[in-house]
Amino acid sequence: MDGEVFHPGERLLQAHFGARARVAENGVRAIQPALAPPHQAFLQTLRYVLLAASDAQGWPWASALLGQAGFVDARDASTLHIRARPCEDDPLLPALVPGAAVGVLGIDLAARRRIRVNGRLAHGGPPGTVLAVAQAYNNCPQYIWPRADGVGASPRGAASPSLAGPAEPPAAIATSVEDPAVRALLARADTFFIASSYQARDDDPARVASGMDVSHRGGRPGFLNLAHGRLSWPEYTGNAYFNTLGNLLVDGRCALLVPDFETGAVLQLQGLATLDLSPPPAAPAQAGLDEGLRRNAVVHLAPRQAVLRPGVLPPDWLLLDRASTRDTTL
Repeated sequence: MDGEVFHPGERLLQAHFGARARVAENGVRAIQPALAPPHQAFLQTLRYVLLAASDAQGWPWASALLGQAGFVDARDASTLHIRARPCEDDPLLPALVPGAAVGVLGIDLAARRRIRVNGRLAHGGPPGTVLAVAQAYNNCPQYIWPRADGVGASPRGAASPSLAGPAEPPAAIATSVEDPAVRALLARADTFFIASSYQARDDDPARVASGMDVSHRGGRPGFLNLAHGRLSWPEYTGNAYFNTLGNLLVDGRCALLVPDFETGAVLQLQGLATLDLSPPPAAPAQAGLDEGLRRNAVVHLAPRQAVLRPGVLPPDWLLLDRASTRDTTL
């Protein structure tokens, strides 16, 4: 891409962590304004993607869409078709209005591959979702726990009849992080997804455009910690782009999607995040979770609202291996 690709929040954190010069050069090469042929080919192999947008009040939601390989169709470099849409009880659905900023994460957990695609919603009604692409770029395989999804299972909202859910799927349940079932899910989670956004600022000389983003987070089970009604997690070292942290530095509103790979349920929640860029050493009870890992920050999230949606994913995903980083195995 020509010019600056990072907004002020991202640039500030890149400078804070001493990565600004390197990342500025890498970002212009890596972050593309359209889908390169390898991006298109990878997206068309996927059976699930993560999707994010903000509601009318500016609060993000994140969700998952599923289908047979090919339901994500990158027909050309600037347009992404997803032949699926959220179910009626999905809190993301009302946010999908034409022109909305949308973030997509195409991810294959089993292969530990992922690509971020951000842009604007061109069409959000039946039969699916059409995205006008503004950015596309690969992310590394670090922190991804490789899992195989249950082919032939019954996720809700799937695009193909062979993956269609039950005739009357369980309804979404308004809940809170204090609910015992939610607490149990959070305690065993090793993976979640986070949606965040950036609104363009008049005082930014680079004039970086507004946008939406959804990203993956992985760690040892328990790294998503709940205490005193607040969620916290470590931000481990990565590509130093600081896309998510940069968004949260400017606007703390965000959304999490926490999958339950055993039952197929997903927890979708909104909250307001604050960053601790100089976190103290982890407490003894949490120290083992960070062993061999380097933290950039800790994020604290005050939950605002939460929904538990049964049957969104296939149940009984098979864990294939352990997650790893450049430094260690989780």
